[in-house]
Amino acid sequence: MKQSALATCAIYMERQKMQSIQDFLTMTIVVLCATIIITIALDFFIGLTQLWNNVAKNEVKVQQVYPQFENAHRQQLQLTATDVKTVSIPAADFEAPTAAYDIDIESLELLIQKLPQSRVRTAARRLGIKDKVDGSYQKVGILRAQLQEKLKSQPSEVERVLDQVTLKTSTSKQEEFC
Repeated sequence: MKQSALATCAIYMERQKMQSIQDFLTMTIVVLCATIIITIALDFFIGLTQLWNNVAKNEVKVQQVYPQFENAHRQQLQLTATDVKTVSIPAADFEAPTAAYDIDIESLELLIQKLPQSRVRTAARRLGIKDKVDGSYQKVGILRAQLQEKLKSQPSEVERVLDQVTLKTSTSKQEEFC
């Protein structure tokens, strides 16, 4: 009877030891989960605060890439790491346009450089620029340069034609997907 009492006592002590280890592991898991949740919440609120401060300054940072040409005779789009420039744009520029409509010449110049050859030739013809000289087609680089000159003198007309040309491109791409 004494042995069974000792065995029962030993089992009881063993259970108490296992229970304390279980409690310790449970508390460790709870502390780790709480730490992770607090870190996520803190990161979220810091991000919101930074966003709030940027909106209060009315500044949005945008990265734009500008093309650079090797020479005037051979005009091909060449981008290098030095061509990347960060521009700060006021947040008001992202709002709906007002009654006075301003033409964004920089984006139109970039569009002229990105248009495929067929669209450049179409836009040039519509603006009265000859795409054929002495029976042969002009080089695309020359047409692009003439389009940019026309953009400086008649920005609204060039914008209208480029809108028509790019509208054809986007609708034809939509038709390909359907």
